[in-house]
Amino acid sequence: MILLNLLSKLWRFINPDLRSECEKASEREFILAANSLKTLSVTDRGGVSIDPEELRDQIIAAREQLKHLVHKPRAPGLEFTSVADQGASPIVEALERALDCIEVVAWRRLLSGAAVRYTCLQCVGTGRFAVAAASLFSEGTESLPPWVDGNTNRQVACALQNSELGWYATVGEAMDAWDATL
Repeated sequence: MILLNLLSKLWRFINPDLRSECEKASEREFILAANSLKTLSVTDRGGVSIDPEELRDQIIAAREQLKHLVHKPRAPGLEFTSVADQGASPIVEALERALDCIEVVAWRRLLSGAAVRYTCLQCVGTGRFAVAAASLFSEGTESLPPWVDGNTNRQVACALQNSELGWYATVGEAMDAWDATL
C-alpha cells in the first residue's frame, strides 16, 4: 500500500492535472453520482449496465428538484403579471420585452441581382413585424453602408433597446418600410 501511494504521488508530480478546478469538481461530482447508483455494475471487459428503473427514478427526482428553473410558455387568454408591473428595473423590463420577440430572417432579390437580408422581429403578443437590421449582398460579397454596423446581433440588441421600431402586419410591409427610410 505504501509503494502504491508513493507511485501515485510520483505520477502526479511527473504528470500534473492541468484541468481547471471547475472541471475537476465536475468530474468528482459525476463519480460520486455514478457510485451512488445501486444497480450499476461494470464487467471485466469494461461494459456498464444499470437497471433502467433506477435511472428513471433518478431523472424524475432531478426534474422535480429543478423544475423551478424551467420557463413554462403562457397559454393564450391567461392573465400574465409581468415583472414590469411589479416595479422591476428598466433593465429587467427591457429583457422581458426582448423575450417577447421571435427573430425572423427574410430575403429580397433586387433588380440589380443583389440580395438584401432582413433580420426582422415578430412580437409574440401582437404578431406584428419590425425590421431590426438589414444587409446588402452583391456579387458574392457583403456591402454595407458605412453607418451600418456589420454585427447583426448588436444591431438587433440596439433596436430592442431603443424601442423605435416600426411594427407592421406582415414581413413584406416591414421590409418595404425599411427600404423607404433609406
